[in-house]
Amino acid sequence: MRLRSVVFVLATLPISILVSCGGQAVEPTATEGVSLPVDETTDAIATSSSLAPTTSVVLSQQSMVGVYFMKNELISVAGRLVATPNIDEALHSLLLGPTTAEIGDGVVSYIPKGTQLLNVKVIGATALIDVSNEFATGGGSLSMMGRIAEVVYTATSFSEVKQVTIRIGGVLVEQIGGEGIDVSDIGRSDFIDFSPLILVDSPVPNQIVSHDIRIKGMSNTFEAGINYQILSTGGDMIFEGYTMASSGTGTWGTFDHVLEPLPASVIGDVVLKVFEYSPKDSEPINAVSISLTIA
Repeated sequence: MRLRSVVFVLATLPISILVSCGGQAVEPTATEGVSLPVDETTDAIATSSSLAPTTSVVLSQQSMVGVYFMKNELISVAGRLVATPNIDEALHSLLLGPTTAEIGDGVVSYIPKGTQLLNVKVIGATALIDVSNEFATGGGSLSMMGRIAEVVYTATSFSEVKQVTIRIGGVLVEQIGGEGIDVSDIGRSDFIDFSPLILVDSPVPNQIVSHDIRIKGMSNTFEAGINYQILSTGGDMIFEGYTMASSGTGTWGTFDHVLEPLPASVIGDVVLKVFEYSPKDSEPINAVSISLTIA
């Protein structure tokens, strides 16, 4: 790992962001069961949802969690501010759907509108999630599988959850949809076809982070390689490095890596890019770009 000579000083900018809320070797779960880090600050921030009015809140009472929608028929992570960073808050945020800005970027939810979270509890390593009857209505097999994947990936982003059982309107069912898709004792590996080859669980988009950035997720890359860069919002390089996942080259693994601390002079809005270099032409592929604010 190395620091480039170009470091962007953004200290004069106010730090405020708009965040919207509203053949496998292992069973892939979020970073081998490591909890999504909670980011708590004391700055003011505006939260909004396409389904709710904009209000001002204090970040000392808010924390960031990840919710999982679909983009180009693959899982896509979005950040949400919640009062308490737990599975209940995350699932409620998921059911609000993507924001207007996210929809404009191609993000969608396959969960039918009007679906309500009736109850959720974690017993052992299983999350029992009870949703209203709307969840099992409409759509073909892709839609049915996609909506289940959204719930499963969101729930398993919490360390205590390894698998999910979904109840419909208080009733325990084994399958839903005309194709009979399992909703009992399911995990990420059951919906692995919906995962991009590099899925970053943390940090989440628009999160305020420290100079010691920790990246966590799951991947299936050539020889388990994971490359990353910190870029200015204009695309100029600030920092780059490399780590490895627990497995790769046809098998899914996880990664959990703390980047070398950034200089104190690096502050404000940046972009974290996580990717792999193609073994064919050494070009970046399977890239994930995440907007962050360094505080």
